[in-house]
Formats: sequence, C-alpha cells, structure tokens
Amino acid sequence: MKIKILGTRGKIEPKAEDHVNHTGFLIDDKILVDVGEEKYMDKQPKAVVFTHFHPDHAFFVPNKEKFIPKIPLFGPETHDLIPQLKVIAGKFEVEGYTFTPIPVIHALRLKSLGYIIEKAGKRIFITGDVAWIEKANLADLPPLDLVITEATFIKKGGRINRKKDRIFGHTGVPNLIRLLSPLTKKIIFCHYGEWFFEDTPHNSKQKIKALEEEIPLVVAHDGMEIEV
Repeated sequence: MKIKILGTRGKIEPKAEDHVNHTGFLIDDKILVDVGEEKYMDKQPKAVVFTHFHPDHAFFVPNKEKFIPKIPLFGPETHDLIPQLKVIAGKFEVEGYTFTPIPVIHALRLKSLGYIIEKAGKRIFITGDVAWIEKANLADLPPLDLVITEATFIKKGGRINRKKDRIFGHTGVPNLIRLLSPLTKKIIFCHYGEWFFEDTPHNSKQKIKALEEEIPLVVAHDGMEIEV
C-alpha cells in the first residue's frame, strides 16, 4: 500500500511550511480517510471513510454544507450533512481493502473510530484523534506494518478532560508510543498541536525523535508518501 499524508495540522491557528493542511490520508490514490480540506476531493477518490466529524477531519462541518459526492461514504455515525453516509457496524470492504473499525475515545459528543486497513497481506492502523483506546480493543490484533496517529500534545498525559465517568480530548505522544509500539513495526505522527509551532519544525520533530526506542518514529509533513 502507498499512503499519502495530505495534511498534518490539527484544529489550530499556527502553521508552518509543509504543515498547513488539515487531516487527510489517501490510500493508493483510491480511498480517502478524512477530508480536512475541500481540495482533497480533487484527488477523485473512489470512496471516503471518516474517523469522526470534527471540522479538521470534515471540512464542510463549520459552514454546514452538504457533502454529497457520488461515491461510497462511510463513517462512525449518522450526520445531517451526509445523507448517503453508510454507518459502520463492523468490518467492511471497499475497493478491495478490508477495514476493521477500532473504537477510539476522543470526543464527548461524537463517536470516533480508528481503522485497521488490510490488503495483500499488509496492515496499517490509522487511529484518528485519541484520548485513549481501551486495551481490550487492541487485544488479539495481527501484527501491523504501520500505525499512523496524532501528536496534538508532546507532553505525557496530553490534555484529558473529564465529565462524570467519561474522558475526552487528546492523550500525549509518550502515551501513544507506549500503547501502540507493541503492535507495529513503525509509528508515523501527524495532526500537530500548537506545541509543534512554538519552535522550528526541525526542533519540534527532534522532540518526537528523542522518544524513539524500540521502533522507528516518523514525523510526517504535508504530502509525505510512504509504502508498506
């Protein structure tokens, strides 16, 4: 599989060269996972799969525009702006790729899913935004060739909010490394928060690389391509 990371900036104001666009992942020029920028649809994907419906993952949400391209659209829950959306209830196939949804804790009022994507013996995991993933949802997974996850907060613990018995927000990069490293050969980080832009991108990348121990950690930029 060839994965193109179209955007690496979270829902924040700061930006830098090579870190301008919001979230989108293009799989083999066929399947688009999240549409943080309208221009991503110029890639003419054959299907779109959403992790959740925050504006930096679904560009049409802030202006309440209908999203009605004539291709299959998949997501974790119904949405008023996507009348033909197929709500994901379990493992599904599209364009020869198998998607296994993984429940992810992130937002208070929105459902979130990550996806194991498989084809020709290769497996990648796109987590989407993460406050946490219950370890039971990661148990018994086959070995992964690659995990793509977020880096909203570099500090351990990130920023986790609590309301009664629920948590929401973004965990920290060190927590994600500890959780995901046993599952994969490599982790790619994107979806950077404000911390990333407080220094030069080079120095911020080094802060992530400094956490590297057992497996490679890759710091993505807009337009980065990787093959597995």
